[in-house]
Amino acid sequence: MCPSESLIAEVEILRRLRRHRADRAERALSAAKKAQRTVLRQIEQAEEALEQSRREEARQCAQLLKENQGQVMTLQALKAWSTQEHNLSASTRREESQLQALHVQKDQQTLAVGDAQKHVTRCLLEVEKLQELSGLLAQEQA
Repeated sequence: MCPSESLIAEVEILRRLRRHRADRAERALSAAKKAQRTVLRQIEQAEEALEQSRREEARQCAQLLKENQGQVMTLQALKAWSTQEHNLSASTRREESQLQALHVQKDQQTLAVGDAQKHVTRCLLEVEKLQELSGLLAQEQA
């Protein structure tokens, strides 16, 4: 085996290794995109649930107002009313907080997808360079 054949064989081994790395990077990118789609669906569902909670909170607050409107109320009754309204809004605030956490997660997923895409691009470029080198070595040998 002449030195150039040996070099071609080494470059080919390295190219296969880099191709394997690129395949792994592409799978990681695919997984990151899938995770991103999952978070986007969760955001959609959370937004719908939050909107529903807001409507329900408004409806129940209006109902409380209707029940108590025009009445002389004791301090105890006013405190109970306030507690009921506070409990209604607590659920909505909790859902808003969960939605905000999902938006943070979405931003993190967006960064992860971008990083994974850059890694795939670098890996594929390395494979392409080695393939080109292999071709040049083969031409030189001929």
